[in-house]
Amino acid sequence: MKQNAKSPAAAVVVPTHDHAATLDLAVRSALEQTVAGIEVIVVGDGVGDDTREVVAMLVEEDSRVRFLDLPKGPNHGEIHRGRAIATTAARIVCYLCDDDLLLPEHVQSMVGLLEDADLAQSQNGYLDADGSWRSYFADLASPGFRAWMLQPDRNAVSLTGTAHTLAAYRRLPHGWRTTPSGRWPDHYMWQQFLAEPWVRAATAFQVTALQFPSHVDARETWQPDARRAELQRWRASLATREDRERFDREVRRSTVAQASAESIRRDRLEEALSASEAARAAADEAAAASAAAVVEAVAARADALTRANALATNLAAIESTRTWRLRNRLKQLPLLHRD
Repeated sequence: MKQNAKSPAAAVVVPTHDHAATLDLAVRSALEQTVAGIEVIVVGDGVGDDTREVVAMLVEEDSRVRFLDLPKGPNHGEIHRGRAIATTAARIVCYLCDDDLLLPEHVQSMVGLLEDADLAQSQNGYLDADGSWRSYFADLASPGFRAWMLQPDRNAVSLTGTAHTLAAYRRLPHGWRTTPSGRWPDHYMWQQFLAEPWVRAATAFQVTALQFPSHVDARETWQPDARRAELQRWRASLATREDRERFDREVRRSTVAQASAESIRRDRLEEALSASEAARAAADEAAAASAAAVVEAVAARADALTRANALATNLAAIESTRTWRLRNRLKQLPLLHRD
């Protein structure tokens, strides 16, 4: 699809399957961006009627919302995301999970980063159920981090909060495709970008996307109303710019605290490793000393045996002489006594 004067600046793709309770909150957070020219594409992957009702309400409320109601695809329906991107003319594509939130400045941040990059992300992390921020330390601009991300089991780039240009996506060899078993779908997609030498990547300094992972604090066991209530609390607590500035300060403090804890943990591990290496060296030295002592004892025993054998040989040689035989005969004669 060609861009024109009416093309949106950004498309926010929201894949969904069975989170009807939180979907409208996620979509509304995308619609509340400071950038006006956006569209939200809800990508249904075999959704139920409850999700269809939620999306119908959103489409009726805001013409910027579009819905692709597709049958359940393989795995997480990754191929449907590619179909959604094929329908947009937006310059950039952002992503949002159906149980997460975008802060109002997110798309604006991504637009700015993607002026000089092809792939970008918010400062990444997630929220515990108690409200604690947990950072995923990441820097897409770092060659070392980029190489780390290309490993099959290393990832610190989520779906929520990540964006790319439409032009860069179209240059990729595959785009969204079904992920092999045992791999993370989003990671599998980002690796396509990061494997291309022409791709420029960047990470924002601020958190503009909030994640509430289902696997953290057993959220997958919560009732839908509880999941919804959590997102509502966060939307309310970050409703104003002052609230978000306060949150940003708290995130920075938390990130520094986590980095400090990681430094302490690393130092302790290095100390433990050094102690282990010293203990191993001492054990090796003791083993070497013990082995030397054994070798010395064996050598001493061999030397004693050699000397004993030499003495036996010499004795045998003496006993075989004529003088020794005469001596033995004289010892057998009776002594002569004078009266």
